[in-house]
Amino acid sequence: MDTVDITPTPEACRQIARLFKAQQADAEALAARAAQALDTLDALDDAALAPWGRALLAAAFAALHDAERARVRHMGDGLEALGPYAGAGDGEGSNDAP
Repeated sequence: MDTVDITPTPEACRQIARLFKAQQADAEALAARAAQALDTLDALDDAALAPWGRALLAAAFAALHDAERARVRHMGDGLEALGPYAGAGDGEGSNDAP
């Protein structure tokens, strides 16, 4: 039986790092928008929104913010695991990787 080597190539690792960074940036932007929505919700007067609606929206925006912050941390862990390949994609570290 033949053995198949499934070890990622350096180029594949650099591509993964680029994708992780893009996902991390998207998650950070969404978390910032959720925080802005919470601030906007706080600024609305009580006449503009029913109390139950305010509580529902506040919980949804808070959950979205927390989920996206967790996603940012998770992507950061993935980038850390890639080691020397994590700097790839922005001109950094692409020649440092083995």
